[in-house]
Amino acid sequence: MKGLYVQTYGCQMNVSDSERMKAVLAPLGYKNVARPEEADLVLINTCSIREKAEDKMGSFAHNIKNLKKTNPELVLGVTGCVAQQEKDNIQREFPFVDLVLGPDNIDELPWALEELRSGPSDHILRTEFDNSAGARVWHTSAQVLEPGPSTFLSVMKGCDHFCSYCIVPWTRGREKSRPIKDVVADVRRFVDQGVKEITFLGQNINTYGKRAGESLEELFYAASEVEGLRRIRFTTSHPGDLKDSLINCFKDLPKLCSYFHLPVQSGSDRILKMMRRFYTVEEYLEKIAKLRAVRPDIAFSGDFIVGFPGETEEDFEQTLALIARVEYDNLYSFVFSPRPGTSAATREDTTPANVKLERLDRLQNLARSISRRRHEAEAGKVHEILIESVSKKDPTKWTGRNSQNVPVHVQKVPGLDIGDLLQVRILEGSLTHLSGIPLSLESPGVNESQSHAAQRIHF
Repeated sequence: MKGLYVQTYGCQMNVSDSERMKAVLAPLGYKNVARPEEADLVLINTCSIREKAEDKMGSFAHNIKNLKKTNPELVLGVTGCVAQQEKDNIQREFPFVDLVLGPDNIDELPWALEELRSGPSDHILRTEFDNSAGARVWHTSAQVLEPGPSTFLSVMKGCDHFCSYCIVPWTRGREKSRPIKDVVADVRRFVDQGVKEITFLGQNINTYGKRAGESLEELFYAASEVEGLRRIRFTTSHPGDLKDSLINCFKDLPKLCSYFHLPVQSGSDRILKMMRRFYTVEEYLEKIAKLRAVRPDIAFSGDFIVGFPGETEEDFEQTLALIARVEYDNLYSFVFSPRPGTSAATREDTTPANVKLERLDRLQNLARSISRRRHEAEAGKVHEILIESVSKKDPTKWTGRNSQNVPVHVQKVPGLDIGDLLQVRILEGSLTHLSGIPLSLESPGVNESQSHAAQRIHF
């Protein structure tokens, strides 16, 4: 066996890509190891959405360079979006990197390693997009060596939107979707391996299948028919492509979880126009209202960019107002990071860095106060959770997530295990999670009308 260490940065799509790399290398004798020092092959799966991710990649790569001094046979590869975007810079600034693979070239990894071992070159570069006829259909299969009760499944990649700040069309290419029949075959295979919950992935998943006459809602209906699959999630969505037919899935499909990640990026129509987002705040709020009408318990998360070039205090106040109105359960917020090649990177930016950081702090403080209040309000209610692991902090408890994607810590129950679904009464909520007790452990007479303090006695 040969040791494989994969360092992953970035989004769920990168996590899924890393699992695929592990799977395609397993037949070659590669086994995952816990530390780079134990590895024969180190892969850095990179993200280029923000500059900080690239900096982390560079720092980690230099650490591996030191390992190569003591182990000259160690192979170092860089994959993912930074590999696609910065291939020339990587070869120049990191000459000790042996292998550079773009996201479209992951399946070539076994052949690239063989070429590296036996070919004339001691460096391999593969960053070509598939532009052949029919390239808008993505033919592959999802591969995960040891899927847990919940796993990711990539159903499309790339994006046809060119938001002014986003590098994805240049690093992931144009949209390509997998046929529904292929995805459902993967779902059945994962369920046979014990998977209960699947998160379908795509850079702009709302437009899944548009080049092949299929749709995301058709995929959801088909996947819901798979016996043994208990939960369906998906990410990431573009508000401008969210149609009523998809919203209706939340009315028709109980397996579809009550959670929607719907990035808006700004609460200012002026900024949204400069971002090339092609929707207004009013249109965004209309879709939020429609989703809540068909699924009243739905929880929302979102993405926000603070300090986009030209953002004024008034623009930012409109963003705060939107957050307060929607009441997101969770937010991902970042200071604008100019990405090479995007039009936003060339915009004049006169807002001082300290002002951007102060705005980010205000936004995050508001978001945290909303999350805490929403979670505290769940005390006394009953939630179904999927048990995903033993709690890292307390081995006598399990950790799972409810339908709204909130982590829940709960006391273990004999006869149940990881992968089971459990009814839990919530005892208290905090900023990041909920705590509860299995209904089977409640004392007779405990119900939602009783006090929080009384419930704690039985925990």
